[in-house]
Parts: sequence; structure tokens; C-alpha cells
Amino acid sequence: MPCPLTPSFRSTSPWADIRPPIWRRLQVTADCKLSRLHLVIQTAMGWENYPLHLFTTPAGDYGLRDSEPGHRDERKTPLDTVTPPGGGTQLGYDV
Repeated sequence: MPCPLTPSFRSTSPWADIRPPIWRRLQVTADCKLSRLHLVIQTAMGWENYPLHLFTTPAGDYGLRDSEPGHRDERKTPLDTVTPPGGGTQLGYDV
């Protein structure tokens, strides 16, 4: 029995200003929460989940819940609600 098709997003993640380029190609379901996507990226890159991060999307900025800078809560936000297919979402890290 074939698995049902689930809408998904594919991303190539180049890291600016690094030579040679370092990137990973990731595919996640469209309903993947941004907090989960962060963990997927951390795992794919071999990182340990400690730098602060921020998703910049067409719908606004999402990150760890913090009312002071005005970030929206990434734990409640599915990827497909903030990024249209082919849209531009960026993930920044405080490194």
C-alpha cells in the first residue's frame, strides 16, 4: 500500500561567506513547526542546538518565545502558514 502524499518543502541551505560552500538539502512536511525545522537543521549540520536563532519570513519574525523583541512563537507555527511554496524564509543564527 503506497504512503499518502504529503505536501512538503525542500530547501537548500547555503551558509553565506564560507568557502568552500557548506550546504544541506532538506525536505520536511509542509506542516512542520518552525521549532522542529530548527532542530532538523541543527541535526543536519551536526550542530548542538545552542546558538540563538530567528526565522525571517514573509509573515514576520519567528523564534524562541520572547515578547520584548516581538518574535512570534515558532513552536506554534507550521512552515506552510508563513512561507508560500517557492517563497523566501531565512534562518539566522547568533554565532
